[in-house]
Amino acid sequence: MSKGKLIISIGIFSILIGTTSVIKTQSRIIEKKIFKTEKKIKIIEKDLHETELDYSYLATPKNLSKIIKDLSFIDYVPMDFSRIYMSYKDFNEAQKKMTILKTNNEKTKKKN
Repeated sequence: MSKGKLIISIGIFSILIGTTSVIKTQSRIIEKKIFKTEKKIKIIEKDLHETELDYSYLATPKNLSKIIKDLSFIDYVPMDFSRIYMSYKDFNEAQKKMTILKTNNEKTKKKN
């Protein structure tokens, strides 16, 4: 009877040691993933902070009025619907259809 109890206790002990090592390995892998994720979060938070600083500078009334004054000299013209493309494929097809017309002035410059 004592041999049976000894075998059962050794079996239970072996199972517990095995599961402990598996759990420890999995927790170590999870800790590494958490560390990598925290590192990425710190980088993103730093970038966010820098972006907020840029925005706060660029959105100041003094800077906005300066930008508006600089842009007020540009004469904006509405774009034709034929120049608006729904995809890059449409743009490429339109570019292939376009031809370049050379004036007589340009032809004579190339000959000289």
